[in-house]
Amino acid sequence: MTADPPGAYLAGAEPAGPARALEGADFKRLTDLLAARYQLTMIDPAAIGLTRLLSLADQLLLVAPASPDAATSLANTQQWLAAHGHGELAGRAVTVVNGVSRRTLEDVLRAEAVAKGRSRAIVRVPWDDQLSARPGTPAALRSQTRLAYTALAGVLVAGLAAAEPRSPEPRSPEPRSPEPRSTESRSPRAPVPGRNPGEHSD
Repeated sequence: MTADPPGAYLAGAEPAGPARALEGADFKRLTDLLAARYQLTMIDPAAIGLTRLLSLADQLLLVAPASPDAATSLANTQQWLAAHGHGELAGRAVTVVNGVSRRTLEDVLRAEAVAKGRSRAIVRVPWDDQLSARPGTPAALRSQTRLAYTALAGVLVAGLAAAEPRSPEPRSPEPRSPEPRSTESRSPRAPVPGRNPGEHSD
């Protein structure tokens, strides 16, 4: 997570010991807190929280390694998303094929054939030894890797700009206070000095 706005990145992992799993209301509260603090939040959830976060996501990023299993994994993921009511979100997703090299090019082409027409965009990220070494700055990456991530950032930002703003949740009407009633009362006419209160004037 960055120290200052505009962005936050959260990566989830399966709990190593006993822990209370977040529930639906917890994820909603978490996303509301992050949205109030950061302009952009990226969450890499563990499997336990994936289904709850999908209903709150504005955009989906599907990352597949350049391997023989990439095409099958992407196909299964797309089918699962459609079967669980997230087909529209899957259609706006961005598919990233990671670790592309000459050796894995055939696997990459098969994966892209699955994603084509099912994703909004496909981005290739080349194999870069510096990624496994966790470079301190992007400048340490190869130029082609930096270009790929720049293109990915542009695609994500374009998707956010094109997304329709979420309509705010309907607020329950505030109870109306009763109409103020006049508390003014007519005071009895003051008696005329030297005359009985019930006496009529001539």
